[in-house]
Amino acid sequence: MKQANGRLKNTLLATGALLWAAGACVSWAAVPEKYDCPALALSKYNYDGLVELCNKDPQTPFQNACWVDYNYKPKAWVDNPSLLDSTVQVHFRRDLLRAGKNTPYCKALIDTQGPYERKLIACGKNGPCVVQVMGERSRQLAGIEKRYTAPGVTREAFEAFLGKEGSLRLDDGQTLEQRAIRGLSISPLPYAPLAEDLTISWGFEPHNAQLQSVLFSGAQGKVFALALVDKLYYEGEGKTALPKDARIRLFVRDPGQLARILPGLQAWAAADALGMDVACNKPGVCEHWRQYPMPITAYRLPLPKINTPVPALGRFHQ
Repeated sequence: MKQANGRLKNTLLATGALLWAAGACVSWAAVPEKYDCPALALSKYNYDGLVELCNKDPQTPFQNACWVDYNYKPKAWVDNPSLLDSTVQVHFRRDLLRAGKNTPYCKALIDTQGPYERKLIACGKNGPCVVQVMGERSRQLAGIEKRYTAPGVTREAFEAFLGKEGSLRLDDGQTLEQRAIRGLSISPLPYAPLAEDLTISWGFEPHNAQLQSVLFSGAQGKVFALALVDKLYYEGEGKTALPKDARIRLFVRDPGQLARILPGLQAWAAADALGMDVACNKPGVCEHWRQYPMPITAYRLPLPKINTPVPALGRFHQ
């Protein structure tokens, strides 16, 4: 009987190691869907490096990689495994949060994570091997990000969108271009992919997060729309309504783009009202703000009703 119990114990241990090596994670908590990247970033991959994971779980198969983190002394500082480890994991989690659910971007991230983990485990305590695998993963993540996100909006693309309307005078005397630039005065601009050919990026005026500008752009960096946002950031935290002077002024050249843009703008505005980096861990709060009638007006255009799902708020981070 003892021998049978021993065999059972060994089988269970081997099965656990196999599940880890395959990139699986066993938990009694609700398991996110395989390609729900924001949920995975807040659960299975919610750590900033392997050392943090090793400290949480002494049985993790990454203990050898953690040993390398602590003990391997490379010749060049850029090959420091602890630095590479943190860089890779922070990059990976940031991308998960942006990638959305069941998107090609998300699938590329998840489908390449398992092979990376298996290579890392196979290195054992071999420092150069761990460094090489981490370096390859860092470059791989950069390639995935480049493939599935739009290039940054250039000044030329921004000015091409504005055209002669850039000199349009707003109610406070500023031109449209002047006001837009004030709300984009940080670098780099935070962004989130919304669809294969649609990315939202945004900024704010330094020391004045209540004055923001939002851009919608395509795969080649072409700007589709601009929104000027006032008195919205963090105004919904702990509340159920926005102040009366909150407003979102939307400018688009092609009215046909409104149906594509509005769901993302609604989600972004909800996340913005809650202060960004929203975890949605308070019952009903995120759902309330996803459905909240945002003070959006479109320049010389009526707003169509939003008929497509509003994206999750967890993908907007700054």
